[in-house]
Amino acid sequence: MHISELEILFSSKRLQTYYQLLHGDKEKAFAYYLLNIEISKSFYPLLSTVEIVLRNAIHNSCTAHFGTDSWLLESGIISINDRVEKASKKIISRQQTPTPDLLVAELTFGFWTSLFHKRYAKYFWKPLMHTFPYIPAELKHRDKISYQLENVRKFRNRIFHYEPICNDLSALEKNHKAILDILSWLNKDLTNWLPQTNRFQVLHQSAFELLQSR
Repeated sequence: MHISELEILFSSKRLQTYYQLLHGDKEKAFAYYLLNIEISKSFYPLLSTVEIVLRNAIHNSCTAHFGTDSWLLESGIISINDRVEKASKKIISRQQTPTPDLLVAELTFGFWTSLFHKRYAKYFWKPLMHTFPYIPAELKHRDKISYQLENVRKFRNRIFHYEPICNDLSALEKNHKAILDILSWLNKDLTNWLPQTNRFQVLHQSAFELLQSR
């Protein structure tokens, strides 16, 4: 396709970041745009694993601490209850019963990461301390964990909203490491179990080389 056609399809405004990165070289900018898509795709296995394993680990820790797998329905915290009720309604709309397992799957990644926020520390920090059995002792602090999870959540949202993630390759590498760190805190063998993790390094190097060719 001709570049002028692509500009109409994707909009010049959306492409502006790539044009600036490649100093106005539109052919390289579109190559970088495609590379951004590939790099975003390389994160899907990592982000999917983080989200699923994290929510299950939190659920297991809270179930053990509170003595019930219905702990989501019993916190008495209005903001938690509102989000659980919204998730319950979605499940019911599918003509299903909102069981604890379905609620865990329905609640968003943002919900699970928010449980580490300071406002919930009094109620949730005790069970959440056991969510990451392999976290280094010096990092086992609510604020440090919350900061890491919040950064990953924001990065995840950028990918899922199809935003540029390759405009800062140093930050990109840090985000990749942050996700691997969280996975290793949950289970030290998880990162080795995911063969796709190596794909990021190859694509990251390709992005670096393309920027160097400006």
